[in-house]
Amino acid sequence: MKNSFLKVVAIICVILSFSSVFSACGNTLPDIVEKDPLQDSESVRIMSFNIRCNEYNKRKKIVPQLIKEYSPDSVGIQECTYTWYKNLTESLPEYEFIGVGRDSGGTDKDCGEMSAVLYRKDKYTLVDSGTFWVSETPDEVSFGWDADCRRICTWVILKNIETGEEYAHVNTHLDHKGKEARVNGSKMVSEHALTFDMPTVLTGDFNFNKETDLYKGIIETGLRDTQDIAVNTMTGKTYHGYDGGVDGSPIDFIFVNDEIASVSTYKIVRDMYGKKYSSDHYPIYADMKF
Repeated sequence: MKNSFLKVVAIICVILSFSSVFSACGNTLPDIVEKDPLQDSESVRIMSFNIRCNEYNKRKKIVPQLIKEYSPDSVGIQECTYTWYKNLTESLPEYEFIGVGRDSGGTDKDCGEMSAVLYRKDKYTLVDSGTFWVSETPDEVSFGWDADCRRICTWVILKNIETGEEYAHVNTHLDHKGKEARVNGSKMVSEHALTFDMPTVLTGDFNFNKETDLYKGIIETGLRDTQDIAVNTMTGKTYHGYDGGVDGSPIDFIFVNDEIASVSTYKIVRDMYGKKYSSDHYPIYADMKF
Protein backbone atom coordinates (compact mmCIF):
# COMPACT_ATOMS: atom_id res chain seq x y z
CA MET A 1 0.00 0.00 0.00
CA LYS A 2 2.81 2.32 0.97
CA ASN A 3 4.71 1.57 -2.25
CA SER A 4 1.60 2.25 -4.33
CA PHE A 5 1.12 5.59 -2.62
CA LEU A 6 4.76 6.54 -3.24
CA LYS A 7 4.41 5.61 -6.91
CA VAL A 8 1.35 7.83 -7.27
CA VAL A 9 3.19 10.72 -5.61
CA ALA A 10 6.17 10.19 -7.91
CA ILE A 11 3.95 10.19 -11.01
CA ILE A 12 2.23 13.40 -9.88
CA CYS A 13 5.61 15.04 -9.30
CA VAL A 14 6.78 14.08 -12.78
CA ILE A 15 3.58 15.45 -14.34
CA LEU A 16 3.89 18.72 -12.42
CA SER A 17 7.54 18.97 -13.42
CA PHE A 18 6.74 18.57 -17.11
CA SER A 19 3.85 21.03 -16.81
CA SER A 20 6.19 23.63 -15.35
CA VAL A 21 8.70 23.09 -18.11
CA PHE A 22 6.11 23.41 -20.88
CA SER A 23 4.52 26.41 -19.20
CA ALA A 24 7.88 28.16 -18.96
CA CYS A 25 8.70 27.34 -22.57
CA GLY A 26 5.87 29.62 -23.68
CA ASN A 27 7.75 32.68 -22.45
CA THR A 28 11.33 31.48 -22.72
CA LEU A 29 13.40 33.47 -25.19
CA PRO A 30 16.63 32.28 -26.84
CA ASP A 31 19.98 33.55 -25.66
CA ILE A 32 20.06 37.22 -26.57
CA VAL A 33 22.96 38.67 -28.53
CA GLU A 34 23.12 42.44 -28.20
CA LYS A 35 22.90 44.30 -31.52
CA ASP A 36 24.22 47.78 -32.32
CA PRO A 37 25.19 48.75 -28.75
CA LEU A 38 25.16 52.45 -27.85
CA GLN A 39 28.37 54.34 -28.59
CA ASP A 40 28.72 55.73 -25.07
CA SER A 41 27.00 56.01 -21.70
CA GLU A 42 25.61 59.47 -22.49
CA SER A 43 23.56 58.29 -25.47
CA VAL A 44 19.90 57.33 -25.21
CA ARG A 45 18.12 54.93 -27.58
CA ILE A 46 14.47 55.58 -28.44
CA MET A 47 12.44 53.02 -30.40
CA SER A 48 9.04 53.04 -32.10
CA PHE A 49 7.51 49.64 -32.87
CA ASN A 50 4.07 48.75 -34.26
CA ILE A 51 3.94 45.14 -33.07
CA ARG A 52 0.72 44.28 -34.99
CA CYS A 53 -2.34 43.13 -33.09
CA ASN A 54 -2.87 39.74 -34.76
CA GLU A 55 -0.87 36.66 -35.86
CA TYR A 56 0.34 36.51 -32.28
CA ASN A 57 1.44 32.85 -32.14
CA LYS A 58 3.79 33.28 -35.09
CA ARG A 59 5.62 36.21 -33.43
CA LYS A 60 5.15 35.84 -29.68
CA LYS A 61 8.86 35.26 -29.10
CA ILE A 62 10.51 37.35 -31.78
CA VAL A 63 8.85 40.65 -30.80
CA PRO A 64 10.27 40.66 -27.24
CA GLN A 65 13.50 39.15 -28.59
CA LEU A 66 14.02 42.09 -30.93
CA ILE A 67 13.40 44.60 -28.13
CA LYS A 68 15.91 42.79 -25.93
CA GLU A 69 18.50 42.67 -28.71
CA TYR A 70 18.42 46.42 -29.34
CA SER A 71 17.79 47.35 -25.70
CA PRO A 72 16.12 50.78 -26.13
CA ASP A 73 15.98 53.07 -23.11
CA SER A 74 12.29 53.47 -23.92
CA VAL A 75 10.11 52.12 -26.68
CA GLY A 76 6.73 53.34 -27.88
CA ILE A 77 4.66 50.39 -29.08
CA GLN A 78 1.44 50.42 -31.05
CA GLU A 79 -1.33 47.81 -31.51
CA CYS A 80 -0.56 46.21 -28.16
CA THR A 81 -3.52 43.97 -27.27
CA TYR A 82 -4.17 42.38 -23.88
CA THR A 83 -2.40 39.22 -25.10
CA TRP A 84 0.67 41.22 -26.10
CA TYR A 85 0.51 43.11 -22.81
CA LYS A 86 0.71 39.81 -20.88
CA ASN A 87 3.51 38.59 -23.12
CA LEU A 88 5.67 41.70 -22.86
CA THR A 89 5.28 42.14 -19.12
CA GLU A 90 6.34 38.51 -18.61
CA SER A 91 9.05 38.33 -21.30
CA LEU A 92 10.63 41.71 -20.56
CA PRO A 93 10.93 41.92 -16.76
CA GLU A 94 13.66 44.55 -17.12
CA TYR A 95 11.08 46.96 -18.60
CA GLU A 96 8.22 48.78 -16.91
CA PHE A 97 5.01 48.89 -18.98
CA ILE A 98 2.98 52.12 -18.98
CA GLY A 99 -0.28 52.22 -20.90
CA VAL A 100 -4.00 51.41 -21.03
CA GLY A 101 -6.32 50.10 -23.69
CA ARG A 102 -8.21 52.47 -25.94
CA ASP A 103 -11.58 50.69 -25.50
CA SER A 104 -11.78 50.50 -21.70
CA GLY A 105 -9.05 52.70 -20.26
CA GLY A 106 -7.62 49.71 -18.40
CA THR A 107 -5.55 46.57 -18.92
CA ASP A 108 -8.42 44.07 -18.83
CA LYS A 109 -9.11 41.43 -21.46
CA ASP A 110 -11.46 43.77 -23.33
CA CYS A 111 -9.22 46.82 -23.11
CA GLY A 112 -8.46 47.08 -26.81
CA GLU A 113 -5.16 48.19 -28.29
CA MET A 114 -2.63 50.14 -26.22
CA SER A 115 -0.13 52.72 -27.43
CA ALA A 116 2.16 52.03 -24.50
CA VAL A 117 5.63 53.12 -23.46
CA LEU A 118 8.10 50.63 -22.01
CA TYR A 119 11.20 51.87 -20.20
CA ARG A 120 14.26 50.30 -18.58
CA LYS A 121 13.72 49.94 -14.85
CA ASP A 122 17.43 49.61 -14.13
CA LYS A 123 18.16 53.04 -15.57
CA TYR A 124 15.04 55.18 -14.98
CA THR A 125 12.34 55.95 -12.46
CA LEU A 126 8.88 57.14 -13.44
CA VAL A 127 8.20 60.78 -12.56
CA ASP A 128 4.77 61.09 -14.16
CA SER A 129 2.61 59.50 -16.85
CA GLY A 130 -0.79 59.66 -18.45
CA THR A 131 -3.01 58.69 -21.37
CA PHE A 132 -5.53 60.77 -23.29
CA TRP A 133 -7.90 59.93 -26.10
CA VAL A 134 -7.17 61.57 -29.43
CA SER A 135 -10.61 63.13 -29.64
CA GLU A 136 -12.74 66.12 -28.68
CA THR A 137 -13.11 64.54 -25.21
CA PRO A 138 -9.55 63.46 -24.37
CA ASP A 139 -10.23 62.59 -20.73
CA GLU A 140 -12.74 59.84 -21.47
CA VAL A 141 -12.98 56.73 -23.62
CA SER A 142 -14.08 58.14 -26.96
CA PHE A 143 -13.87 58.24 -30.73
CA GLY A 144 -12.38 61.33 -32.31
CA TRP A 145 -13.97 63.16 -35.25
CA ASP A 146 -14.35 60.73 -38.20
CA ALA A 147 -11.99 58.06 -36.81
CA ASP A 148 -12.66 54.41 -37.58
CA CYS A 149 -11.19 53.37 -34.20
CA ARG A 150 -10.69 54.92 -30.81
CA ARG A 151 -7.17 56.37 -30.67
CA ILE A 152 -5.02 57.22 -27.67
CA CYS A 153 -1.74 58.84 -26.73
CA THR A 154 0.35 57.70 -23.75
CA TRP A 155 3.17 59.75 -22.26
CA VAL A 156 5.77 59.35 -19.55
CA ILE A 157 8.39 61.49 -17.84
CA LEU A 158 11.46 59.46 -16.94
CA LYS A 159 14.31 60.32 -14.58
CA ASN A 160 17.76 58.86 -15.00
CA ILE A 161 18.61 57.16 -11.69
CA GLU A 162 22.31 57.98 -11.95
CA THR A 163 22.33 61.50 -13.39
CA GLY A 164 18.92 62.86 -12.40
CA GLU A 165 18.32 63.94 -15.99
CA GLU A 166 14.70 63.79 -17.17
CA TYR A 167 13.02 63.34 -20.53
CA ALA A 168 9.50 62.89 -21.82
CA HIS A 169 8.37 60.15 -24.19
CA VAL A 170 5.04 60.64 -25.98
CA ASN A 171 3.63 57.77 -28.05
CA THR A 172 0.57 57.44 -30.29
CA HIS A 173 -1.14 55.66 -33.19
CA LEU A 174 -3.28 57.87 -35.41
CA ASP A 175 -6.33 56.67 -37.31
CA HIS A 176 -5.89 54.84 -40.60
CA LYS A 177 -9.14 56.01 -42.25
CA GLY A 178 -10.46 59.25 -40.79
CA LYS A 179 -8.92 62.23 -42.58
CA GLU A 180 -10.24 64.74 -40.06
CA ALA A 181 -9.09 62.48 -37.23
CA ARG A 182 -5.54 62.47 -38.60
CA VAL A 183 -5.50 66.24 -39.12
CA ASN A 184 -6.72 67.01 -35.61
CA GLY A 185 -4.90 64.08 -34.07
CA SER A 186 -1.48 65.03 -35.42
CA LYS A 187 -2.01 68.57 -34.17
CA MET A 188 -3.16 67.34 -30.77
CA VAL A 189 -0.25 64.97 -30.09
CA SER A 190 2.43 67.34 -31.40
CA GLU A 191 1.05 70.20 -29.30
CA HIS A 192 1.10 67.93 -26.26
CA ALA A 193 4.72 66.97 -26.95
CA LEU A 194 5.64 70.65 -27.00
CA THR A 195 4.23 71.24 -23.50
CA PHE A 196 7.18 69.52 -21.82
CA ASP A 197 10.01 71.78 -20.70
CA MET A 198 12.66 69.09 -21.14
CA PRO A 199 14.08 66.83 -23.84
CA THR A 200 11.06 65.22 -25.50
CA VAL A 201 10.51 62.47 -28.06
CA LEU A 202 7.30 61.80 -29.96
CA THR A 203 6.97 58.31 -31.45
CA GLY A 204 4.22 56.54 -33.28
CA ASP A 205 2.52 55.08 -36.29
CA PHE A 206 1.08 58.22 -37.83
CA ASN A 207 -0.54 56.61 -40.88
CA PHE A 208 0.76 59.33 -43.19
CA ASN A 209 4.06 59.70 -44.97
CA LYS A 210 6.65 62.43 -45.38
CA GLU A 211 5.14 63.85 -48.56
CA THR A 212 1.91 64.91 -46.88
CA ASP A 213 0.79 68.24 -45.46
CA LEU A 214 0.16 66.45 -42.16
CA TYR A 215 3.84 65.59 -41.86
CA LYS A 216 4.85 69.11 -42.85
CA GLY A 217 2.48 70.47 -40.21
CA ILE A 218 4.34 68.61 -37.46
CA ILE A 219 7.69 69.86 -38.72
CA GLU A 220 6.34 73.41 -38.78
CA THR A 221 5.67 73.18 -35.02
CA GLY A 222 9.42 72.97 -34.45
CA LEU A 223 9.62 69.22 -33.88
CA ARG A 224 12.35 67.53 -35.91
CA ASP A 225 12.40 64.16 -37.63
CA THR A 226 15.34 62.05 -36.38
CA GLN A 227 15.61 60.43 -39.81
CA ASP A 228 16.56 63.80 -41.27
CA ILE A 229 18.93 65.06 -38.56
CA ALA A 230 20.83 61.87 -37.67
CA VAL A 231 24.50 61.72 -38.64
CA ASN A 232 24.08 58.08 -39.71
CA THR A 233 20.64 57.55 -41.22
CA MET A 234 18.59 55.34 -43.53
CA THR A 235 15.77 55.81 -46.00
CA GLY A 236 12.85 53.62 -47.00
CA LYS A 237 9.41 52.56 -45.93
CA THR A 238 8.47 51.33 -42.47
CA TYR A 239 5.17 49.59 -43.30
CA HIS A 240 5.70 46.51 -45.48
CA GLY A 241 2.78 44.17 -44.74
CA TYR A 242 5.11 41.21 -44.01
CA ASP A 243 6.45 41.46 -47.57
CA GLY A 244 9.70 43.21 -46.72
CA GLY A 245 11.24 45.62 -49.18
CA VAL A 246 12.90 49.00 -48.96
CA ASP A 247 11.45 51.46 -51.46
CA GLY A 248 8.90 53.90 -50.13
CA SER A 249 8.30 56.47 -47.43
CA PRO A 250 7.95 55.83 -43.68
CA ILE A 251 4.70 56.23 -41.77
CA ASP A 252 6.36 55.56 -38.39
CA PHE A 253 8.38 58.41 -36.94
CA ILE A 254 10.54 59.54 -34.03
CA PHE A 255 10.26 63.29 -33.63
CA VAL A 256 12.29 65.32 -31.10
CA ASN A 257 12.12 68.83 -29.70
CA ASP A 258 14.96 71.37 -29.73
CA GLU A 259 16.33 70.18 -26.38
CA ILE A 260 17.81 67.13 -28.06
CA ALA A 261 21.45 68.10 -28.56
CA SER A 262 22.31 65.60 -31.30
CA VAL A 263 21.14 62.42 -33.02
CA SER A 264 23.94 60.05 -33.99
CA THR A 265 21.94 57.21 -35.55
CA TYR A 266 18.54 56.56 -37.11
CA LYS A 267 17.87 52.96 -38.11
CA ILE A 268 15.04 51.04 -39.77
CA VAL A 269 15.33 47.51 -38.32
CA ARG A 270 14.76 45.04 -41.15
CA ASP A 271 15.86 41.93 -39.26
CA MET A 272 14.28 38.57 -40.04
CA TYR A 273 13.97 35.62 -37.66
CA GLY A 274 14.13 32.52 -39.78
CA LYS A 275 11.74 33.46 -42.56
CA LYS A 276 9.61 35.75 -40.39
CA TYR A 277 9.59 39.49 -39.86
CA SER A 278 8.87 40.68 -36.34
CA SER A 279 5.79 42.62 -37.55
CA ASP A 280 4.15 44.12 -40.62
CA HIS A 281 6.02 47.33 -39.71
CA TYR A 282 9.76 47.66 -39.39
CA PRO A 283 10.70 48.96 -35.94
CA ILE A 284 12.78 52.15 -35.97
CA TYR A 285 15.16 53.60 -33.42
CA ALA A 286 17.24 56.71 -32.92
CA ASP A 287 20.30 57.20 -30.70
CA MET A 288 20.58 60.70 -29.27
CA LYS A 289 22.03 62.92 -26.59
CA PHE A 290 20.16 65.43 -24.48
